[in-house]
Order: sequence, then structure tokens, then C-alpha cells
Amino acid sequence: MSLQTIQFTQEQARDLAGVSPGEVRAWRKAVSYLAAKPGKAARFTFADILGLAITRRITGDFHVRISDIGDSMDALFRALSETRPSDLEGSVALIDAQTARLVPGADLGAKPLKDPTFVVPCAQLIQDLSQRVMPLAPASLQAALPFAPQMVKAGR
Repeated sequence: MSLQTIQFTQEQARDLAGVSPGEVRAWRKAVSYLAAKPGKAARFTFADILGLAITRRITGDFHVRISDIGDSMDALFRALSETRPSDLEGSVALIDAQTARLVPGADLGAKPLKDPTFVVPCAQLIQDLSQRVMPLAPASLQAALPFAPQMVKAGR
């Protein structure tokens, strides 16, 4: 029996990752992995949404043009799609000008970095995305009663 993964619509994926429709349109031109998911029928996995969130952080926070790192982001999306979901939280994305890879956070010190590299830990992004997908219900405002409830009949 195969395990079915949750598939998100394009609008849900954009909303969860915090990206605009224009950003996704521009990213599709530079990232072939995203170009293969066109139109309203496109479906995204949680790993795809994580890739969108990482791309948003790099292009937004560091003002990097997607055209400069399109091949690297394509490699990242492919690495994310091949990684087991349980391994994603402990992973760190290493993205340079030519390629990207995922490494376990514990192994980060052992990986030699030759070129300038963006280092993006996945744990906090996954936690933020998980909170948006399944927000915790607020605690009940009603205090616990100090006595057991009893049924009361009218007129007695």
C-alpha cells in the first residue's frame, strides 16, 4: 500500500510560503522544476512549499535575482522532493551559484564550502509552515468547574 501525500493547490502553496502570484510566475521562468507545474491544476507537496519558502528568503532577504540562481534552486527543489519528510526538519540547505544540496544539520561542519554559499536551516521554516497548515487551537477561556455538573429540572 503506498502512502498518499497531501497535495496543495497553487493558491494554497503561495499563501503558505508567503509569495505573490507574480513571484511564482517569475520563478517558473528560471526554475524548470516549477515550470513543470503550470496552471490552476498544479499541485504542490509540503517539500515544494518548503522550497518556495527558501526561495522567498533568498530572493527577498538577500535581494538575489532568481535568474542568477535558477539552476541552483532547481537542484534544491529536486533534492527536497527526493528527501524523506522526516529528514527535512534536521536538514540544512546549501545553495551556491551553480547547485544546491541538503545536508543533515549535524554534518554541516564536515562539509567543505569552496564558493560563497547560502546556508538555510530548514527547521524554523518547517515549524512556521506547519503552524500555518495546522494552527494550534486557542486554549479554552472557560475555567474548570470545581464541582460536577448536575441536571436541574424546572419548577423544583
